[in-house]
Amino acid sequence: MQINKLKARMIEQGYTQRRLADSMGITVQTLNSKINGRSVFSLNEAISISKILDIKNPEEIFFTSTSQKCNDMS
Repeated sequence: MQINKLKARMIEQGYTQRRLADSMGITVQTLNSKINGRSVFSLNEAISISKILDIKNPEEIFFTSTSQKCNDMS
């Protein structure tokens, strides 16, 4: 996961963690835990964030690390 890209997009779109959490229907604490890597985003949450923040290529934010790990294992 590319947290810096997600945070940059939030800033570009004028979203705080509170506003994004409210838009997603989750608590700020839950969102903060996911952003800080203490828990993971579900697929539905990644889709929701992508729609809310108008992210055109969500795989660049949510799936980059997984792809890199898979490539490293080859």
